[in-house]
Amino acid sequence: MVSSGNNKRYLILGFLFLFIQAVAILRNLFSSYYNFFWFCDFVSLPLALCFFFKKDNFIKSLINIGLVAQLIYVTGVIYFLFSGNSFLDTIPSDPNILYFVSSILIHLSTLIALIFTYKVKPTINILFYSLIFLFGMYTVALFFTTPTQEINYVLSSKTLIPFVIPHYTQLWVLLTFIIVVLPTQLIQYLIYKKFKK
Repeated sequence: MVSSGNNKRYLILGFLFLFIQAVAILRNLFSSYYNFFWFCDFVSLPLALCFFFKKDNFIKSLINIGLVAQLIYVTGVIYFLFSGNSFLDTIPSDPNILYFVSSILIHLSTLIALIFTYKVKPTINILFYSLIFLFGMYTVALFFTTPTQEINYVLSSKTLIPFVIPHYTQLWVLLTFIIVVLPTQLIQYLIYKKFKK
């Protein structure tokens, strides 16, 4: 339950995430990249709505899905800036400064959301919401993307892992839930335990 004193903060955060979503759209348009199905490219919109409607559990369920991947991407972008080499195939070979700045902002969305919800206790319901959202991402990838696009690595994992997992696509929801969501839920819980009053 959000106290009345937090209403203004949640409203401001809602507009912040709308701004981040606008940045994602503009970055993709200016870089001639018209596929918006990557989690990081659209997650700011549901985060904005969740802050507007003060839905902490939904916010934390989205953090479960994106936090680790987004931090890896930000690390990859910063590494590329300093080394000129990339360990991620999703970073263009000749990006401009606008791409770098906007990409870092876009990929900090779940970290920003965590910073403002770390006092909310992660519950079992949050895991359920994460699972439902994964099913939504899975369905979109199946029907609206191709393996060559590698959107959220649902239909292909060739640039994600160096070995083949049998029935990878069919197992994507389960694998992502176990490898990504559960550990991030634990991280959120440990942060909550560390800082709760």
